[in-house]
Amino acid sequence: MFERDIQQCIDRCTKAAQMIRSIANNMVDHRARFALAEADRHIEMCIHGCLDAKEIAKS
Repeated sequence: MFERDIQQCIDRCTKAAQMIRSIANNMVDHRARFALAEADRHIEMCIHGCLDAKEIAKS
């Protein structure tokens, strides 16, 4: 159950990160693009943390 919850979180975060990257690619304003890139990086860190938790849960 716990691993499935983690995977669902990973899937939602991955989808959100893809959406943010898509929006950022269409931004003209440099500051807005930078802010979105920072948000994307934060979500990617969360995804990696979830992947680590998923591996630990398997142990």
